[in-house]
Amino acid sequence: MVATNIPGRKNRFRIAGLALGCIVVAAVFARGAAAEDYAVTQSYVHSFSNHVAVYTEVFALNKDVSLETSSYFKYTVDFINPEFLGEGSEGGEGGEGKGGVRQNVAAVSTASSAATGGGTTTDTRNELTAGFSHNFNNLITTEFYYDYSQEKDYLSNTPSITLKKDLFEKNTTLTLSYSKNMDLVYGRFMDGRKSRDTDNYYFGITQLLSPVTFAQIGYSGSRARGFIPEGNRLVAISPTTPDQCTAKAAGSCEGEVFPSTRSRNAVLLGINHYFSDGFMDRSSVKLTYRYYTDDWNITSHTEEAEYNKYVTDRNILGLNLRYYRQTAAFFAKDLYTAADRYRSSSQQLLALSSELAGLKYTHLFKATPGRSNGIRLGTFEARYEFYTETIHVTAHSVMIGLRFNF
Repeated sequence: MVATNIPGRKNRFRIAGLALGCIVVAAVFARGAAAEDYAVTQSYVHSFSNHVAVYTEVFALNKDVSLETSSYFKYTVDFINPEFLGEGSEGGEGGEGKGGVRQNVAAVSTASSAATGGGTTTDTRNELTAGFSHNFNNLITTEFYYDYSQEKDYLSNTPSITLKKDLFEKNTTLTLSYSKNMDLVYGRFMDGRKSRDTDNYYFGITQLLSPVTFAQIGYSGSRARGFIPEGNRLVAISPTTPDQCTAKAAGSCEGEVFPSTRSRNAVLLGINHYFSDGFMDRSSVKLTYRYYTDDWNITSHTEEAEYNKYVTDRNILGLNLRYYRQTAAFFAKDLYTAADRYRSSSQQLLALSSELAGLKYTHLFKATPGRSNGIRLGTFEARYEFYTETIHVTAHSVMIGLRFNF
């Protein structure tokens, strides 16, 4: 499906993932570990209405090196298995999807696929994240991570740094972060590889309003430059119709052309409250709102609510709901002519809305009294979510996960 690949890297990442999995298992049973050490494993299945399935495995390990420093490792692998690939959704805001099925895959799973244009192919995305955090004498905490992600038509390197500062007896926390995506794109309808760089910024404040209530406000911004499309979609040039575009042909079926830069801005507001009496006893509510805008004239609104309730001392039930809506990009339309400077076949750049509803069950393992080594505490989590978009895409998502503190 893709003319260019990276020999040997997929096998090396499978070996790295297996090795990391072994480290996680070994670390879980290690003795004398610090209280903040934990290991996590999660399995996801995403099933889409266009007969695409995505299987995801996640292995993560956080290990204290000292009282001030901790290390973090995570390996993620997505297996995309399309039976039929049609148009989908990129998950809002005209996301820079990697063509065809990635549009709706990314909306729920963050995975992508090089397969487009009605073909039948599989793809595997390997992602490795490693980093550490350090507390400088309770003055400031620094986190540094490096993320490497690779699949058939895409290669990404992303370093990030985060600074956190507690104020007013830890009632206020300031967070400042920066990351840089350094990507290589080599889609099906491209000649060779092209690069894209994206600078990402975030500033946030978390404020404790009472012993059971805290609020959050945050701003995020990014600027992408370089080759913004993914090279996996064709655009029909009038009088050619989209169903006639199966191969690139000058004057009738062209590749997508986007502006060479894209600036994004978003504001997030949130509040969390824990109820300790009455009908809502031992439950919590989290409400968030996000407003987004970019220089492609897309604006979006996202509202989300999450409710969690202790039904017994060690069992928690949760419910989450999310509603999203957006306007269209300034150059998005159903039919293009040769005179159009920019063009796209992505329905995701049009006005749309989406909804997500989910149920979650969490079981807290019972701690062993007096035990000071080995596995101390842990959780089992199961989650189901249903996702739908106005462009006739639906998805079912199931997750099962285990977390052990040791």
